[in-house]
Amino acid sequence: MNKVGYARVSRDNQDPASQIKQFKDNGVPDDNIFIDINISGNIEPLKRPAYKNMIDFISKEKIDELILTEYSRLGRNAKESLFELLRIEKMGILVKSLSANEKFINDIPAELQPLATSAMMLGADFERKHIQERTRWGLENAKKNGKTLGRPKVIVDWDKIEEMRKKYGASYDMARKLCGYKPSIFYKQKKERKII
Repeated sequence: MNKVGYARVSRDNQDPASQIKQFKDNGVPDDNIFIDINISGNIEPLKRPAYKNMIDFISKEKIDELILTEYSRLGRNAKESLFELLRIEKMGILVKSLSANEKFINDIPAELQPLATSAMMLGADFERKHIQERTRWGLENAKKNGKTLGRPKVIVDWDKIEEMRKKYGASYDMARKLCGYKPSIFYKQKKERKII
């Protein structure tokens, strides 16, 4: 059985080594592993370099099975993931997930897999939207109750800056460092005060 593996990691500091090991443990040869690194889930599947290469590869080669780390790696949402799943299955390729929460889908009859997968992905879409909605409500409620959101505003203590300059004969930059201000905050406020 000729297999292909596909994974996507959203940040470049995420190590795909464990996913590669899972693919190899499931019989996927090194040359048949495609991983998009530092690619957001908001990018259309065919605009992801490794995904596009994988689709081109499975279109030309005799592939029996596509193994995913999870079904959600296929698309940006349930509809798109289902579309990609059906596209791949129309090529005669069995699609399987390595996710412990999705392995049950691998064991049901192939003709029912798209239904089960779409129900699961739709549930995940709804949950993501509910989380976004609850977060928005929480932020609105916090604002209504007078809570300041975000980082507290840093106000440069210019008296302290001048004290450091006189005491040590320091430049503004050295005084900034001695007082512990970030350059972006310091120079923005320096510009607002029209200090040369």
